[in-house]
Amino acid sequence: MTVDTISVCLPKGNPIKPLAAYLEQVGFPVREYHSKNRTYRPPVDHLPVRAKIMAEKDVAIQVSVGNYDIGFCGLDWTKELIDKYRGSNLHIFKYMGIDRRKLFVCSGLSSRFNSITELNNHQAFITIISEYPNLSERFAMKNRLKKFKIFSAWGSVEAYPPEHGDIVILSSYEKDSLGEMGLVPISCELESQLCLLVNRTSFVEKNLSPVLDYFSGINSSGEEK
Repeated sequence: MTVDTISVCLPKGNPIKPLAAYLEQVGFPVREYHSKNRTYRPPVDHLPVRAKIMAEKDVAIQVSVGNYDIGFCGLDWTKELIDKYRGSNLHIFKYMGIDRRKLFVCSGLSSRFNSITELNNHQAFITIISEYPNLSERFAMKNRLKKFKIFSAWGSVEAYPPEHGDIVILSSYEKDSLGEMGLVPISCELESQLCLLVNRTSFVEKNLSPVLDYFSGINSSGEEK
């Protein structure tokens, strides 16, 4: 009987340490997944699995389009994709409760904006800089900003206000660290954590249990069964 190969994508960067510890805890047999790894294709012992390490923001995309069956990605990047593609073939199988961070809306220390009310009352264009353009649009629409422009940036968005942006939307592990970056938090828009994502078609057409059984102790609502 032919056994399907299950493709799994793992995030690089900050999530590596907590995820690697979690995978070890549940006994998932991946090797060479750590911050000093020299390969993007860590071996997985005794399972029909091919794994690859990639940028976290790409994980949700790759699972959604079916290039990978399973992936581990923050809720922030997951919602960033789903907000744009509401018919996405992406399912959150499990909220893992690790790598928790928050998505903050911030202005600069010398900015004229210090609250949602001040943003809402502003009559001219408000410039928003973020790595999360879709979540930024959601924020602007939810708070009924009269005029706004969103510019997508690749990292270091904290450098833009006040000269080149009115507000930024970025993730941070600690609220206190925002002041060190010259930012003033206006609101927290999302509490993120690492999620186990599954491609819906793969879930129906392939036997993913050799991998998912390691993570089935918590259901998709994040509560213990």
